[in-house]
Amino acid sequence: MNSETISTLADWLYTNRKQLEDKSQEFDAQKVYDILDSLEVLRKPIKEYFDMTEDDYYQNESDHRLTLQNPNNKLKDLHDRVQINHVDGSLAGHEINFTYNHEDPYAGGDYKAKTDIDLIDYSFTVIGAVYDNTIVADVRNSVSRDAILSIGLAANAVEEWQK
Repeated sequence: MNSETISTLADWLYTNRKQLEDKSQEFDAQKVYDILDSLEVLRKPIKEYFDMTEDDYYQNESDHRLTLQNPNNKLKDLHDRVQINHVDGSLAGHEINFTYNHEDPYAGGDYKAKTDIDLIDYSFTVIGAVYDNTIVADVRNSVSRDAILSIGLAANAVEEWQK
């Protein structure tokens, strides 16, 4: 995987967001999963996390950015998301600092696919820009595991919602 693949998917999501939201364009979550797995931030393939309990993830891999309040619930049912929203630091010095915010695509009760589509798009835009200007190890060593999981959870939720 390369930075162009990440940026191309982010651009495609942005261009097709309205069609994805009205379900006239099919969302291919596997493309998101492939990128996430290629980054090798998480220990397992992303799809293996969806049926993991919040407690298992919290105890074994979380960097504690996600709000995990229901230990026995499966991660695929989690409403909290950690979105990558900015990066600063020194690319040349390999000192990268991603910043994050929380998103909830279920705010107000009903699922809003737009929130998850935007989260994937924006997160990949930031990751792609960093990856384009440095090495993948810099991304891998700097980005939040919970943010990477959030991108996967968002992709899974959009795919399920479109069915």
